[in-house]
Amino acid sequence: MVDIDPLTELTIKLSRQTLTAKDKYAAICRCVLQCVPKTNRVSLWKFDDSRCAIHCLMLLDECGKPEQPEIVLTQTQYPDYFSAIIQRETVSASDARNHPDTRCFAKDYFPNNDIHSMLDFIFHQDFRPVGIICCESVGKQVEWDSKDESMLRRTASIVSMFFDDK
Repeated sequence: MVDIDPLTELTIKLSRQTLTAKDKYAAICRCVLQCVPKTNRVSLWKFDDSRCAIHCLMLLDECGKPEQPEIVLTQTQYPDYFSAIIQRETVSASDARNHPDTRCFAKDYFPNNDIHSMLDFIFHQDFRPVGIICCESVGKQVEWDSKDESMLRRTASIVSMFFDDK
């Protein structure tokens, strides 16, 4: 059998019309876990129409099954993060609890989930930002590097080609 790299496998899966949205979201999260090995928790988020809130579409940790929790994070709660991700399309915070873009999560979201590092990238639909792929390190701080960022950017590009929230 031919060994297919995770990004090619993701492209093939997302191009299938027969997969449900949930299966596509899970495939994206699994691909990110493979491509960004320093992450041990991946979540996929969708912006609301005004880009003032994100809704969790899928959450997957390295040893669990995909979950679709009812989590909504708002710009009112986390203004620094929303400003950074919308302006730059990426947030790389190895020390997420103290990073200027992400320390707004340090009072509740990070401690409740034992998150120490975060690497996020926006994906698009019809050239509009519609969601975020979020890589997190749970239990320990990690140093994101250019390879991690490049792999997440490449994954987000693939997701942007195929994302359909219907």
